[in-house]
Amino acid sequence: MLSAQLLALGAPLTTEGQSACPPSCANNELVQKLDKYCSDKGTFWQSKHHYGSAYHSVWGSIRNSVRSILEVGIGEDTAPSARTWTEYFPNAQIYLVDIKTTREVTERAKPGGHTEGVAKHQAKFGCEYNSSMWKDSRVHLFLDTDASDPAQLDKLGPKLPAELDIIIDDGSHRYLDQEKTLHTLWSRLRPGGFYVVEDVLVGALPWDAGHATQVPTINDNCGAECFFPQRLAEHPFMHDRFNHLKDYEKNSMGSTGKVRGKLTERSMKLFYHHDWFWAVTGVHKGGGLDTTLIIRKKGDAIGGLGAPQPSAAAAQPLVAAGAAAGGDSEALSRAQRSLATAEGQMGELKARQAQLTEALQRAENLRRGVEASGGVGGSSLPWLLLLISLGLHGYQHTRRRGGGGGGRR
Repeated sequence: MLSAQLLALGAPLTTEGQSACPPSCANNELVQKLDKYCSDKGTFWQSKHHYGSAYHSVWGSIRNSVRSILEVGIGEDTAPSARTWTEYFPNAQIYLVDIKTTREVTERAKPGGHTEGVAKHQAKFGCEYNSSMWKDSRVHLFLDTDASDPAQLDKLGPKLPAELDIIIDDGSHRYLDQEKTLHTLWSRLRPGGFYVVEDVLVGALPWDAGHATQVPTINDNCGAECFFPQRLAEHPFMHDRFNHLKDYEKNSMGSTGKVRGKLTERSMKLFYHHDWFWAVTGVHKGGGLDTTLIIRKKGDAIGGLGAPQPSAAAAQPLVAAGAAAGGDSEALSRAQRSLATAEGQMGELKARQAQLTEALQRAENLRRGVEASGGVGGSSLPWLLLLISLGLHGYQHTRRRGGGGGGRR
């Protein structure tokens, strides 16, 4: 009975026809898509990180406004998360960067090759793969690129938009690599955009033991899962805000043992000036966590603070301007975002005007009532003070709105 109910909900199935993910099947649109394509960001495939639960809570209300997303690391040959982004962000250009070589990917993609084998294996679990995704004009794949090498990323500069709405690092998962990639790509992130570092604290897969040499940890009886840091406090991306760990190295492993790397000065500045949080979406044997770090760059929100998107009629002049400028899609996107923000601010000003008009009317009615009853002098003072207060408030409000210009802060 349970299997039938889960099947009706679109839950993936094992080869035995049993649900692959109870009790934590997909519970939102993004996770459903991640599971549909066998992404480990979902609920049942490989590491089953459940990251979609965190991402949908952040991007669900703005996903139609996202115009560009870059992901480092395509994962398996079927690129399940990339396929998900094409559907979840219907108006976005998808940029993919991977260290795999063009020759390697070409060989694996041949009929009967490794890619076909992966797709057939995933199909047994109800997952889909359509190789035509690579012909989608919104998907841009850049191979032969080590994202931990700033020089290699810089070479992609002319091929990437000036600003990206979302950047996701799902690459090597090594801290030193993640930090280099963060500081290389950060300037590409638009104000108000999101930078995501995945798998900063995981323990589901026995990956390269070299991870432990970069972010060492102390664990007992957890086998291969000890390769990854198990405590949030041990990770170099974590702020030791109160200097609790000043003697951590000495107390944990003696004066010669180094247990915890410190947050670098440049990372500390980045974290201090922008908003960030850790999303822990699951746990594993030995204390390993499914953890992703989400950083939001200071600036106007994607989509203009939740303002309505410009109507088709309002967008026509922008489309014409974009065409006249040679079809610069990024310039057009920025213009559309600015228009949406302006419309939102106009709506707020109109609402404020209505409030002030109503308050002034009440004050005028009060004045008339006082005069009709024969009151003079001090009796008139309350409504006079109210009128002065309203006038000053409206003036200050107008100055705040008009004094900063139209650019992002």
